[in-house]
Parts: sequence; C-alpha cells; structure tokens
Amino acid sequence: MAPLVCVRMFVHQRGGLSSVCGVWSASVPSGAVNDVQQAFRITPNDIEAAQGDEVVLRCEIEHLAGRVQWTKDGFALGFGNEIVGFPRFSLNQNHSDGVYNLRITNASYDDAALYQCQVGPAKHNHPIRAQAKLTVVGEYPPRGRKDGETLGPELK
Repeated sequence: MAPLVCVRMFVHQRGGLSSVCGVWSASVPSGAVNDVQQAFRITPNDIEAAQGDEVVLRCEIEHLAGRVQWTKDGFALGFGNEIVGFPRFSLNQNHSDGVYNLRITNASYDDAALYQCQVGPAKHNHPIRAQAKLTVVGEYPPRGRKDGETLGPELK
C-alpha cells in the first residue's frame, strides 16, 4: 500500500501559521474499499418473437451495488416490479441473486424496440449497461395455417 500523507495547518494566537507534515504508512482494513466492481453475469440477448409470445429479456448482475432499471428506446421504465403505463411488462427480480429479468406478455408490434438493462453507480462502482433488440413478427403459426406450413409473402 502507498503511504498516506497528512498535512496540517495550525493558526497561532498571534495570527501566525505553522504546518506540520508527516508521512505515515497505514493499511486499509479488508472490505473498507470494495475493489470488486458490479458486473453482468448474464446480459440480455437480441430476440425475435412472434406476436402474442411471452418474452423474457434476461439481466443478472454480480456484486450488485447500484439500482437496476430497464429502458425501452431510451425511455426509463422504472425500478419496481410493476411498470406503470406498461401493463404487460413486469420485472422479475430477486435482489439477493442479482436477477432483474424483464418479462413482456402477449408481445405486440409496439413492443419492438431497443431495451437496455441499466445498473446505476454506487459504493465506488461505475454504472453498467447492456442492451438487446426485440423484434416482433407475425403470429406463429399464422391464423388459418397449420404449424409447419410455408408462410406466404402476404404475411408481414
């Protein structure tokens, strides 16, 4: 460990200044400064889902220190399990395990976006972010077709 340097200034009653400088060697107690940074254990992957599918964007963090939230195309979805204004979205979280998965039920075209799992700074930890693109395609199997039939060009 590098030595700590201490400089002190003293004001005398007569208005004069004097200083005392010293160099002391000290050890920082174990755990006083956390050198282990928060990091992703699992990052979300790009997903292509059919309309109506349930989608889970995974996000797991090791050594979690900051607060976790998801964004959709840059819009912050918040920190709670329930996501206001997005009734089909929920955050499946287990804080002790560092699990913060975003769940979307009954996926629709409006859900297609760039999502980002964000972990804020805290306790000497830098913020971290990981993103994934969700693409939503037509229903599978499409109405009027059986599973395994060739999809025609009329389907979007």
